[in-house]
Amino acid sequence: MDIPVGRKKHGVPTPLMGGVVLLGAFVPVALICIAAFASERWFGSLLIWLGCVSAMALVGLGDDRHSLSPRLRLLISFAVFAAAAAFDPTFNVRVLDFNIPPLTLGLGTWWLAVIFTVICCVGLLNAINMADGKNGLVLGLSIGWTAILATRAVGPLLPLVGLFAGVLMVLFVFNMMGRLFLGDGGAYAIATAIGLLAIIVYNTPGTDTLRAISADELVVLFVVPVADSFRLTYKRLRQGRSPMSADRDHLHHHLQDRFGWPTGLLVYWIIGLSPAAGLILTLIFN
Repeated sequence: MDIPVGRKKHGVPTPLMGGVVLLGAFVPVALICIAAFASERWFGSLLIWLGCVSAMALVGLGDDRHSLSPRLRLLISFAVFAAAAAFDPTFNVRVLDFNIPPLTLGLGTWWLAVIFTVICCVGLLNAINMADGKNGLVLGLSIGWTAILATRAVGPLLPLVGLFAGVLMVLFVFNMMGRLFLGDGGAYAIATAIGLLAIIVYNTPGTDTLRAISADELVVLFVVPVADSFRLTYKRLRQGRSPMSADRDHLHHHLQDRFGWPTGLLVYWIIGLSPAAGLILTLIFN
């Protein structure tokens, strides 16, 4: 339960149920879908994806319940993503292919690619967790991200992407009503699912292109929460504080102060999703 004390302004104690819902509702059904319908090509990769989502949901739930140390959470996150990238090339970013401008950057050795992939995944996870400060914010972004990735995902992935999107929408409704919060369990699971799904799509050939989605599209897809997390981390370190310390300096706090809420929520969604949507439209019409 999230108790409204200190900087927390919600009216009543609220269940931190996001991770529980994903573990109890999404993971079992997704596992059945994988076992029943996944081809040999996708079976192992999708099991690894689901295993990582489950592992990070449990880490987040552990933090919701027992307040795990930031160092422990960081170490486990690195271990989970490193295992996925090391054991399955589907989750390993070896080459960065950009469309705007046309550019290809190789990451050298296999281990360097693993390290790069892990840093990107952990960075996205922490950025999404930092952004989870207002009802509907992360879930709205996540539904938008999932929809954009679905436009590039290959057919075998679409049933799981659709199932995941459906769970996000149910969570969104209850979150907007103030009936539940994602908590770290939900934020970690969602960030892991979307981050690894983005890598899967990136490593999949496109219909008329080398990759189903380019590196620059992925950069702009997540740029707003990631940039805000970098800004907060840098500012807190300069002030001699822990990067994980709490404050009211997040982008959503500034938008709330400027526009009020829920108008600030709508502005955040527009800021967060418009760059990716704009780039995708540019690539389509060019």
